[in-house]
Amino acid sequence: MGTMGPSWDILLFFAGLLSAWSLVIIGTTRWVINKGLSQYDERILALAKCAEDMEKAIKTREREILELRADLPLQYVRREDAIRQETVINAKLDMLSAKIDNLRKERAGGTQ
Repeated sequence: MGTMGPSWDILLFFAGLLSAWSLVIIGTTRWVINKGLSQYDERILALAKCAEDMEKAIKTREREILELRADLPLQYVRREDAIRQETVINAKLDMLSAKIDNLRKERAGGTQ
């Protein structure tokens, strides 16, 4: 038994050393994983805040577009309407020009 005693002691020593080393590896791995997860948590929170800000901006833009759509008919003249108005105004100016020319001819003919 005396010869077997030291071999068990060495075996138990190495088993304890292996257990301690395993605990160090497990602890270090756990610390690294927790640190990585906390960084991902920070990134997720930042992305959530960014998404929230984007949602607010989208709602603001949607409201602005709806206001523009409501105001647009009051401020915008369609091309066809503008052409029609210009045609009417030009016709009236042509008639006024013709009347002025007729008055000039009448006055010019009456004064001679």
